[in-house]
Amino acid sequence: MTAEANVISNWFRTKDGHELYTKTWKSTNQPPTAMLILVHGFGEHVGRYDRMFTYFAQQGIESTGFDQRGWGETAKKTSLFGNNGGYETALKDIDETIKSIKREEIPLFLMGHSMGGGLILNYLARGDTFEGVKLLRGAIASAPLVTLSMPVPAIKYYPLQFLAKFLPSITIKAGVDPAGISHDEEEIQKYKDDPLVHDYATLATLKGFLDAGTDLLKKSLPKSIKTPILYSHGDADPINSFNGCSDAFEMTSSEDKELKNWKGLYHELHNEKMPERQQVTDYYVEWMKKRC
Repeated sequence: MTAEANVISNWFRTKDGHELYTKTWKSTNQPPTAMLILVHGFGEHVGRYDRMFTYFAQQGIESTGFDQRGWGETAKKTSLFGNNGGYETALKDIDETIKSIKREEIPLFLMGHSMGGGLILNYLARGDTFEGVKLLRGAIASAPLVTLSMPVPAIKYYPLQFLAKFLPSITIKAGVDPAGISHDEEEIQKYKDDPLVHDYATLATLKGFLDAGTDLLKKSLPKSIKTPILYSHGDADPINSFNGCSDAFEMTSSEDKELKNWKGLYHELHNEKMPERQQVTDYYVEWMKKRC
């Protein structure tokens, strides 16, 4: 239990028999007016969203997240660190989670941060493939991975592409700099000290999410997105490019779309210094409530 939220941990078995660790934040004193599913970012886990989702619960929004294959408690159970089973598998996990959680009478939203943001953009663009897309009232793409702020140099990128084809299961460190997540030194230290945070990934996994981001723009995939969507990104993000996010926004076909530029903020908007992080959280709550 957390103040004003009943936090429930569980395991969800996918159709291919893989178990995903899930966490749900429910209000202790009111039925939900909306529900949210989170797809977390690279190297992290759903537990890092406790503060924001406790606040959401206080506002009547019930939130559920799952530790993706390769990360968090899911990886701890399988020892498959940094291996998401392939991009298509990651998208199917999102679809299965949506269909398992959706309640007919309650609006459902999808949120993806960073790598998770790139995942949900690819997911929303394939509404003809995934049934869960039609069940959503809206989506929030938080600092989505479309392009990196510092692109992988060609001297590293092309060998990665080659090796991923022939040695896909080799695991390497991605080299994420924690200093880029927030201006708040306390949040950076918590990230460093978190035993469930790691930046290992198989070559196939790294290639998968880098290619998926590139494909969004090269293949104009956002043109297929019709879901109401909020793009939320700090223009000083040193990890994922704000310009890449802006390009995806411009391509998006949704009649109800918005690009929120958080001036001067870093990668994890919800973990920035006060009062900015509260402003971000309130913005998300109001955006969802307006669509309920």
